[in-house]
Amino acid sequence: MSRKKNPIERKAIRDRHAFFGNTPPAINILKDVQRIATKNTPILLEGETGTGKSLLARMIHESSQRKGHFVSINCSTFSPNLLETELFGHSQGAFTGARDARKGLIASAQKGTLFLDEIGELPLDFQPKILHLLEEKMIRPVGSDTEFEASVRIIAATNLNLKERVKQGLFRADLYYRINVIPFIVPPLRERLGDIQELTSNFIEELCEEHDVPKPDIPMDALTALSKYDWPGNIRELRNHIERALLLGLELHERLPQDRHLEASHTEQKLKSHEKMHILKTISDSLGNKSKAAIQLGISRRTLDRKLKRWKEDAA
Repeated sequence: MSRKKNPIERKAIRDRHAFFGNTPPAINILKDVQRIATKNTPILLEGETGTGKSLLARMIHESSQRKGHFVSINCSTFSPNLLETELFGHSQGAFTGARDARKGLIASAQKGTLFLDEIGELPLDFQPKILHLLEEKMIRPVGSDTEFEASVRIIAATNLNLKERVKQGLFRADLYYRINVIPFIVPPLRERLGDIQELTSNFIEELCEEHDVPKPDIPMDALTALSKYDWPGNIRELRNHIERALLLGLELHERLPQDRHLEASHTEQKLKSHEKMHILKTISDSLGNKSKAAIQLGISRRTLDRKLKRWKEDAA
């Protein structure tokens, strides 16, 4: 029986695998990444959960020729006080229990890359400290009177609409424009289904090594089934599905909720049908007065005209 791998060994296996793909959306983003990898400007990776933003961030670091480490932190998992200590470190006696000085993650990433995952969840009152880091390249450990130079490349990622959060007052506009120097939108898996076969082969190889299980054959009907699913959880959902199938000894296409997108589509069609019936009835009750109907519906006349035009074209 083979020895069970510890979490560090399993993470090392996962970290060997990078973001890749042969479909146009994947090729385009990989080309752009290679163009800017050696620059020191901040990068913002936007995209849905599970699209591989952290893999892309690591790839940028490894292509950057920076000599320091790749260090990541999830901004949504810490309170402002803990986040400050985690990132900036603290001096001896800075607070109760701080018996020794401790360097933070920024210092650990010196001459390397600091990956701020879920930056959209960064507490509002902590955002000026990140802005100061970006603009001044200096950090001050908690409880210290001295600032230190910080030579780190910042890569941030979010699955939120930062522009909208700026409008809502939840994210500072100056920080948004400072990290948005080079933005990338990481495509969802449903826009690159042609990569399913290569991704599946890659995940099987990785997971079989990680869990010490034999590598199975991949029948074409399984790949066909995987390619027909819309993967709302993106690459992460695909990997989790393959891992579950390997550990439970299932075929890859077993227990795949293939009809989820069809059910969602059916529900959407029902809602659209109800909306159409409601709007047409309101117009009828208004004796054909579309302006009056629009007011009763709570929409603009332009929106009402657009809907009516679309329904007429669909019926043609």
